Amino acid sequence: MNAPLRALQPDAGDGLRGDHPFAGLAFHAAQHLRLALFGVIARIVEACADGDLDATLAAHPFLVDYLVELDERAGLGDELALRWRLVLAEWEAQALQAGVHLPLAALRRAGAGALEIELLLAAGLVEEDARFGDVFGRLQDGGRRPTLGLMTAWWRDDGSGEDRVDDVRAAATRLVDGGLLRVTTPEAPRADWAFAATLPVWDALRGDAPALPWLQHRACAGATPLAAYIVPDARAAQLVSDGLQALLRERPAPTLLLRGPLHNGRKTLAGALAAAQGRDLLVARGAVWEDDARWQLLGALACVTGAVPVVEAGLAAGENRVLPPLPWCDAPLLVVTGRHGAWTRQDDAPTIALHLPLPDEDARRRHWREAIPEAIAAASIDAAATMRLSGGHVRRLARGAADLARLDGRREIREDDVREARRALPAGRLEMLATRLEAKGGLADLEVDDLTRGELLSFAARCRWREQLACAITGAPAAGLGVRALFAGPSGVGKTLAARLLAAELGKPLFRIDLAATVDKFLGETEKRLDQALDAAEELDVVLLFDEGDALMARRTDVGSSNDRHANLETNFLLQRLDQFEGILVVTSNAPDRIDGAFSRRMDAVLHFRLPDERQRYRLLRRHLPATSLVDDAWMQDTARRCALSGGQWANVALHARLLALQDGAEVATRHLHDALVREYRKTGAACPARPWLG
Repeated sequence: MNAPLRALQPDAGDGLRGDHPFAGLAFHAAQHLRLALFGVIARIVEACADGDLDATLAAHPFLVDYLVELDERAGLGDELALRWRLVLAEWEAQALQAGVHLPLAALRRAGAGALEIELLLAAGLVEEDARFGDVFGRLQDGGRRPTLGLMTAWWRDDGSGEDRVDDVRAAATRLVDGGLLRVTTPEAPRADWAFAATLPVWDALRGDAPALPWLQHRACAGATPLAAYIVPDARAAQLVSDGLQALLRERPAPTLLLRGPLHNGRKTLAGALAAAQGRDLLVARGAVWEDDARWQLLGALACVTGAVPVVEAGLAAGENRVLPPLPWCDAPLLVVTGRHGAWTRQDDAPTIALHLPLPDEDARRRHWREAIPEAIAAASIDAAATMRLSGGHVRRLARGAADLARLDGRREIREDDVREARRALPAGRLEMLATRLEAKGGLADLEVDDLTRGELLSFAARCRWREQLACAITGAPAAGLGVRALFAGPSGVGKTLAARLLAAELGKPLFRIDLAATVDKFLGETEKRLDQALDAAEELDVVLLFDEGDALMARRTDVGSSNDRHANLETNFLLQRLDQFEGILVVTSNAPDRIDGAFSRRMDAVLHFRLPDERQRYRLLRRHLPATSLVDDAWMQDTARRCALSGGQWANVALHARLLALQDGAEVATRHLHDALVREYRKTGAACPARPWLG
């Protein structure tokens, strides 16, 4: 026999027993599709018998193999297609009773009628046996796919005596509108429209998992059980309960918004909720609701696979997205998104929002312990307590640190392992808009006056204990977690250096916002990029630096032009976003009077950096010179008294003195330092007040 569909042989597994025509045929999706296709073939054979069946068989002898199979299973004769449908319904009922998922049955439950399903199967017949393309071409004078005219001729008469031309056309239209069929000849007259099955849907009807670049299939077998899901905090734990499960079973099916930062278990929770209902996940990335074809396909695939559809997309603050009804799908729609933006539905389906904040300390400890082997965890530091990272980042950090320890032949994780593993955390979203700055040392290395040092230490303590402090004050650690400081002062007094040393003191990475990559001339783009940078900084628990922040935080002005309006909009957005910011932000400015007062009021600390006094200038100079330098100490003290340079300028002087010494092949001497000082003053057009060195 040479019939690809002639695979209706007894196989292993559950199936009907006894003398049933389909006895021994196991219950599964591919078997169901084959049986249904044989029913369509029976319909085609009956239609050909009304014309010239012998001529058709002579032209296409492969059809004889199918007739033999139909005869063996149901017997040829009158109403073959009807009798086949009846015995198929019995087989299908037993399969569903056995708990088997049948995609065609799911499509029927979603509202597809028998006529629509048969038209779909007729269009997909050539996908299983390409020789049916020759049959279609012979009967419709060309074309290897069935046209609306051919299918109308075959299905317009159901034996009731009524002409169902309009029903066939309506069914075909609904299949196209629902993404199950596509028209391959849209330029032709409607009767000559040729139909093809949408291949991802057809594969799903066979029981194959969808494979599309924009769509990810996640089997429920690999999902985290809901009982094992690590809820980020106590408030979210109250919502992730049996009550939420009951809401998801309501009809019409609701839309569940899973809000929170990236890598924080949103899709893990979606998978757990779906698995609790025995369903897989279909995760669609990007704005699929804006592409009609993809949106239809998502609904159709969710229907035939029995999966829960998930849309994964983030919105910027102030954005609104309206989701159209998802065709064919009766499952709840899950939207994995960030904290910002509004999601609404075109239909009356209810919407439920669940916010998943960054995990609290207890949840981070659980993530840390679960991510690394018990033998290593037992003898390791618990870094999760001090790093307010997303759940996914905590796990990556733990595994990376454990790998580094094992590479070094150790069974315990050390702080340097954690620091190295933290550098490897994915920071691509932030690195597009900000530059990572090296952070080494500590605040003790900063040369500032006692008042500024005290303010810095107080701010560092606020950063270190911000989670516990926010929880103690509000009872909810998500409130009041953001810590913001303004470092004000003239150029070169150590504002950026202080930010570096603060980050090192806290053990956190430091990223400086790149204004060239952030500010955009197009309306709204700057706000989106700032929002993206602030979101990423929260997720990675870094110190974010707005260097020369007055460029972004300038005072709002009376609107005299579109540029003024644009600038004011950016300022208003940043004010609102900083209110919601849950990370650590440092803003530096040479001109704090240019910063809008509303920003200053939002700062938890305002530190004024001043030019160093004589004593500080001497210590700065000693700090920058090598320990082996031969500079005369008395001359250096006198120079520190005479030369009122900033810390940055003293660093330049010391660097140039080292260069001069290298050129001479000697240690840094007083003459090198004097020449470097003269050069530094020359850069500003001033005379150097240092006493010439005559030694």
